[in-house]
Amino acid sequence: MMRIYLFLPSLIIVLVFSGCSVKSIKSSFQLPEISLEDEKEEIFLQKELLLNEMISSSKILHQISWPILKNNRDICYQDGSYSFGVLFATQTDLPKKDLKYFKKIFNKNIKSFYFKKYQVDSFPVVVSISQDSPAYQSNLLEGDIVLKISDLNVKNFRSKLKKSIRRSSKLKLTILRNEEIIRKEINGVKICNYNIQAIPSPAPNAYADGEKVFITLAAIKLARTNDELAFLIGHELAHNIFHYKYIKGSEANSLAINYNDAPKLKNFNSFFLYSSQAKEIEADLKGVEIAYKGGYSLDNVNDYWRRLSVFNPNMISSSSSVYKSNALRAIMISKTLKKLKNEDDRK
Repeated sequence: MMRIYLFLPSLIIVLVFSGCSVKSIKSSFQLPEISLEDEKEEIFLQKELLLNEMISSSKILHQISWPILKNNRDICYQDGSYSFGVLFATQTDLPKKDLKYFKKIFNKNIKSFYFKKYQVDSFPVVVSISQDSPAYQSNLLEGDIVLKISDLNVKNFRSKLKKSIRRSSKLKLTILRNEEIIRKEINGVKICNYNIQAIPSPAPNAYADGEKVFITLAAIKLARTNDELAFLIGHELAHNIFHYKYIKGSEANSLAINYNDAPKLKNFNSFFLYSSQAKEIEADLKGVEIAYKGGYSLDNVNDYWRRLSVFNPNMISSSSSVYKSNALRAIMISKTLKKLKNEDDRK
């Protein structure tokens, strides 16, 4: 888990300059007339941008994380639901004030009679299919509209999905694709049951809460390779697996567009968990193993820490009671990776 604060000095500067210029500006301009419709239109444009950014970032994390979760299933608690390698977006993933945007963005091309026929206000949409996953092998596609799940309508879709994949390895969906109705039966597999999600934040950071891993949009933007993000995912998965002791999630709880979802205390014991330098070192070293086992070479993984240090030079050689310096973390990661590759070469 990283805690990095980047913007305070620049914020102070902005406030100082703004304070100096307010008096001279007050008398030199007149506010333009702004209608309620103007504001609503701009709000929609910004919400649409936010949701598309959440989708894009969620897809990146989904593609990287699924092989990691699949290839590390032996170190995870296995008494959980099945996985199909698919991410859905549903209207109820959004706050109430944003429900109206879902249909305008994700259901805009669906003819009105479908809503009447299936007696719903909106339909879930497939937003990501992991490479070589059961959903991929079943030819489920991004953009497919879910009309029915297990022969039921899609009201309370997440709840119905959670029950379905808990009870059975088969997921039955009725799909609308280019005005064609298609029925799919997908065979699930067991993987590490943790959700990997994007979370809006201007600071590059990552979090774990026992059920989910959250990677900030800033961290996703800062990373330049899949290897870098694979390590961040591996690090937080290590916290979930070894420190939270297998609190399990469900693929039904992977929320691709919920920009308000955040780390939460999952039970009473979680309240007493705290980060320490020993735990962070273990998460770094185990995280390398987890990401490497997921199929990532991690050759240039330490470029992330070097780039991060540009924003926070104090972290280059300074350490705290919780975190090693970026230099020491990079060295430990390199040595662990070299050991793993040497072991592979000897096999």
